[in-house]
Amino acid sequence: MSSGIRSAPRLGLVLGVLLLTLFAARAVPSSAAGEPTITNLNPSSVSTAGGTVVTVTGTAFTGPPTVTVDGVAVTASNITPTSLTFIAPAHGTTPAPVIVTNGSGPSAPMNLTYVDPPAITSISPGTGSAAGGTLVTITGTNLLGTTQVKFGTTVVAASNVSSTSVQATSPAHAAGTVDVTVTNSIGTSANTAADDFIYTPAPPSVTGLFPAGGPIGGTTVVTVTGTGFTGATGVTFGGTAGTALTVNDDNTITVTAPAHAAGTVDVIVTTAGGPSANTAADNYVYGAVPPTVTAVSPATGPITGGTTLTITGTGFTGATGVTIGGTAGTAVTVVSDTSLTVVTPAHAAGVADVIVKAPFGFSANTAADNFTFSAGPFVTGLSPAGGLPAGGTVVTITGTGFTGATSVTFGGTAATAFTVVSNTSITATSPAHAAGVVDVVVTTGLGTSPTTGTGDDFTYGTGPTITLISPTSGPIAGGTTVTITGTGFTGATAVNFGAVAATSFTVVSATQITAVSPAQGNGVVSIRVVTPLGTSADTAADDFTYGSGSTVSFVLYFRWTLIIWTGKAGVDIQTALKGLESPDNPTTNDVSGIVTAIFHYNNPLQKFDGFFPGSAGIPGANDFTTFTKGEPYWIAINQSGTVTWITLGD
Repeated sequence: MSSGIRSAPRLGLVLGVLLLTLFAARAVPSSAAGEPTITNLNPSSVSTAGGTVVTVTGTAFTGPPTVTVDGVAVTASNITPTSLTFIAPAHGTTPAPVIVTNGSGPSAPMNLTYVDPPAITSISPGTGSAAGGTLVTITGTNLLGTTQVKFGTTVVAASNVSSTSVQATSPAHAAGTVDVTVTNSIGTSANTAADDFIYTPAPPSVTGLFPAGGPIGGTTVVTVTGTGFTGATGVTFGGTAGTALTVNDDNTITVTAPAHAAGTVDVIVTTAGGPSANTAADNYVYGAVPPTVTAVSPATGPITGGTTLTITGTGFTGATGVTIGGTAGTAVTVVSDTSLTVVTPAHAAGVADVIVKAPFGFSANTAADNFTFSAGPFVTGLSPAGGLPAGGTVVTITGTGFTGATSVTFGGTAATAFTVVSNTSITATSPAHAAGVVDVVVTTGLGTSPTTGTGDDFTYGTGPTITLISPTSGPIAGGTTVTITGTGFTGATAVNFGAVAATSFTVVSATQITAVSPAQGNGVVSIRVVTPLGTSADTAADDFTYGSGSTVSFVLYFRWTLIIWTGKAGVDIQTALKGLESPDNPTTNDVSGIVTAIFHYNNPLQKFDGFFPGSAGIPGANDFTTFTKGEPYWIAINQSGTVTWITLGD
């Protein structure tokens, strides 16, 4: 019993301790971590107008905590044990202490700085062009740290920022008044009358005139192109007002030029935005005359178009177009102030006017600009374009409208024979005719082809001949200018050095051509001139030597001769035997008729290879086909005695 009585106090003591512990645990508030602390305010400066979200960082933000700003309670949000946010209330420019309080008490205060937001007191200049580009100085207070400037809703960059001024360049904007605002970390300036910027209409710009000149007496109707012409009130030519002003649209004005002294003047357009700036595009030349057409060649072409016309006249510099019968030609090329070319369009049969458009206007219509579109046959080319006086040359005639052709004549003499291949091609055999140039004419049921200048010209005569070349040699790299003298060079289509075309050539006259030699190997070649009447014959007078033109001589003995080949490496055996090496060498001689066999020892295969000229059927014949420099060969000839064999060297 006694032990049980003694245990009761102990049990009570334990229970008491447990109860005390539980009571103490329940009595400790959630802020047992201690009083809160503030370590940072972000931002630390706010507008006196309030409204800025401030983030507070620190410790023991539990409870939940309460926040006051200079004694004024604010609502805390986004609360964690180490941070919270609140919206700054309006306040004067004096520092405002921020205090966070939890169940353990308040934090030490941290001051929040209040600053007035930026304010604009004036802008200069207060107006600018709708085109933008005006540098504006903005004056006010608290402008330091300005990060952007707005003209209306358009943001532009700030420059030269200080506490009392900032500069910005106005952007483009429609005419009217906009508010200018500045923004920094504290806020954005309020809208007041002091920040109004007035956009005035942009001045017009002139980009072109047509025509760009006219007589000193005026009366020329000028089309002015550009921008910003809406509402134009005047156009002046060198300070003198034009008449009959019509604003067609924002980009086009027509106006009649006034009288003015000869010379170049500026054409200025005036609108509510002011006068257009002076540029080269607005130059108008008094005393200028439009282009003139004095001739077109050929004067006739097919209705299908495609004829290349050469137009002769004046004032073609800067020409931008040509019409034939009102339809634009293509591929207009200004050759000079007095010549241009154009390709005719398709057009109905008949006579059409050729009109040139140049900077100073259109050419006037005269008989000289007439071009006839032909519905009948039309000859555009001949191949070849020449032949012998005896006739017999088969000529391909190209053109249009050949279907149903009933005759083909050469200078009025009927072709020996002709065949209509298609509507665009005929083959005809030239008749005999005296030397000279004649027209080839095709006749169908729709008429006779007109003479067109050069397209239908056929030349009767002899082919070209070469009587002299100078110089007669040059380096293997080519580049030598050779003067070729002879006859019949007119219309030459090619000059060849051996089998290689000249790098370039120029027909100086019927008896002279200059040609630049192409690169070739060492040796002698024949220069040949090609014309529609044929190719010059190969004679000693046309030989041109590349490099040294060296040759090698071998003495061949009856029956067998051993030689070491020192001639041109890799030359074809048959070619070397016949003296026809390429390039041609007229000093080499033909021994193919007396050489019956050639043997060469094939060292890798340890056997003899044989070559038998003209005998491919013999077993083992023609095992090799070229000579190799430095190799031995046994050559058999069927001629008694000896013969000297000359071949081309390297």
